[in-house]
Amino acid sequence: MRVTNTPGVLTDATSDIAFGLILMVTRRLGEGERVIRSNHPWQWGMNFMLGVGIQNRQLGIIGMGAIGVATARRAKAFGMSIAYFSRSPIDKKIAEELNATQLSLDDLLASSDVVSVHCPSNDATHHLIGAAQFKMMKQTAFLINTARGPIVNEQQLVDALDAGEIAGAGLDVFEFEPKVNAGLLTRENVVLIPHLGSATQETRAAMATLAASNAIAISNSQKPPTPVN
Repeated sequence: MRVTNTPGVLTDATSDIAFGLILMVTRRLGEGERVIRSNHPWQWGMNFMLGVGIQNRQLGIIGMGAIGVATARRAKAFGMSIAYFSRSPIDKKIAEELNATQLSLDDLLASSDVVSVHCPSNDATHHLIGAAQFKMMKQTAFLINTARGPIVNEQQLVDALDAGEIAGAGLDVFEFEPKVNAGLLTRENVVLIPHLGSATQETRAAMATLAASNAIAISNSQKPPTPVN
């Protein structure tokens, strides 16, 4: 059986979501919208719903493939510094463009203000982020996951949030999707969205077109544009 996929066409859409989650959780945008929708009385004040600025903060990227690089470019434009953990160094020109520093996973977790997960999900990355890793992170740090749910141990994320080991999280994917751990649902410092990474009209059309091109090539005994095997 031939297997193909649709890489590349969803890079920008997914990195947009990753950076959107960074802004939502650090600036408490989800909380703010809920205040308005609840019709709860509110009034502007100097200390009302203070969030955290991301300028001059470090973004730590786990998995520096195309989506990781695209997310880093967005972060750099917002004044963040870039560190990354990846199996191999990225292209020298990209590293220079981003002024990106390659770190061990432990060092990245300990030094980053936002940690964004972009690695593939496989046996090696299953529960890559769990209790031990949360304890390494700053108590002021945020976790973002737009990759795959099982990379993060969801119950241990809840435990870390309950213990105040990290400041919050933004999640587009879930370990037992579509089920979401009940401990996440009531937390104000967690932003949850339903796997919207590639959900733009343009991206889904491009994915469908590429999938069709693969199918046509295989049916004609030709090499598909994006083969997996």
